[in-house]
Amino acid sequence: MLSAKIHRATVTEANVDYEGSITIPPELLDASGIAAYEAVCVWNVTRGTRLETYAITGQVGSSDICANGAAAHLIQPGDQVIIAAYAFVHSDEVSSHQPRLIFVNEKNAIVHSGPEIAGPLIRESVGQAFDAAVRGTPVDGVAGA
Repeated sequence: MLSAKIHRATVTEANVDYEGSITIPPELLDASGIAAYEAVCVWNVTRGTRLETYAITGQVGSSDICANGAAAHLIQPGDQVIIAAYAFVHSDEVSSHQPRLIFVNEKNAIVHSGPEIAGPLIRESVGQAFDAAVRGTPVDGVAGA
């Protein structure tokens, strides 16, 4: 099952001569729960390509998302990517399993974490009321408002 996702990170570097993998800032790895050297899927929203590689810890305080080695043939600077990790979940835990979902802006700064909004809705169109309904928290004192 999905265990972690960094949603729409912006690629800052791509170099086929680097050692293979994808470099991710430690703050994003920590927030998402993705471990250094963990296998990750990278889905390029800009180009429609997909690949599997592993995560390498970047520099503290950077916003660098770097496609290294062969991945640089499919990912270029400026591309938006989704980075996902999966884990085995025991059947007894499936119903309570919650992946760690991290949403970033164009500078790869975390803007929020938490549940996804199912299509065709988009976060901008449903806003705070939908977030509150999904989380079960009140908006202006009214749950699910």
